[in-house]
Amino acid sequence: MVVTTAVLLIAGGVFACAPLFKQVSKSLERLFVFLGFLVGIGIIIVAIYAALNLTFLSSIVGTGLVPAADAFTYAQYYLVVMAVLGILLFSRPLRNVRWASLISLGIAILAAAELHITFGSLTTVELGIVFIIVLLAVYTLLRFVEDILEFIGSVLSFPPVAIVIGLVSIYFGIVAYNSHP
Repeated sequence: MVVTTAVLLIAGGVFACAPLFKQVSKSLERLFVFLGFLVGIGIIIVAIYAALNLTFLSSIVGTGLVPAADAFTYAQYYLVVMAVLGILLFSRPLRNVRWASLISLGIAILAAAELHITFGSLTTVELGIVFIIVLLAVYTLLRFVEDILEFIGSVLSFPPVAIVIGLVSIYFGIVAYNSHP
C-alpha cells in the first residue's frame, strides 16, 4: 500500500532530524539513531522493491506499495528521496565501524583454513604468508569502498543536510499519504 511508503517516509524523516534532539536529550538522539537505522533498512528494501518493480512483497503488504508517478506533484522523485533517506539512516550509526578490517580478517582466516583443509601438507609459514597476502589484498579493496561510504555518510549526516533531507521526506510522506484514495 502507498500508506506503507508514506509512513516509512514520515518516520524516516523524523529520525533523520535526530540532530535537532541533541540539545533536548542525548539518549533521545541515540534512540532516534537506532530506530532510524531499522527504518533505514526498511526504506532501502522498499526503494529497491520499487526500483526493480518486484512483486514478491505484494502478498504481504498488498498491491500498490509505491505511489503512482502522477499521484502528486514531484511524485517521480520519491524514489530518489527514499534512496537518499535510506542511505542517511543506514550509514549514520555505521560510520565509525571499521568493517573493512573485520571482513578482510574473516576472509583471510577462511582462505588460510580452506588451503589447510585442501592441501594438508602446507606449513605454518606458508599458511601465514597466504593469510597476510589475502588480508592485505582484501583490506586494500574494502578500505577504498569504506572511505567512499564514510564520505557519503559524513556529508549526509551533516546536521543541516540531514534536517533538510528529513523535512523533504516528511513532506513526501504526507503528500503521498494524502494522495492515496
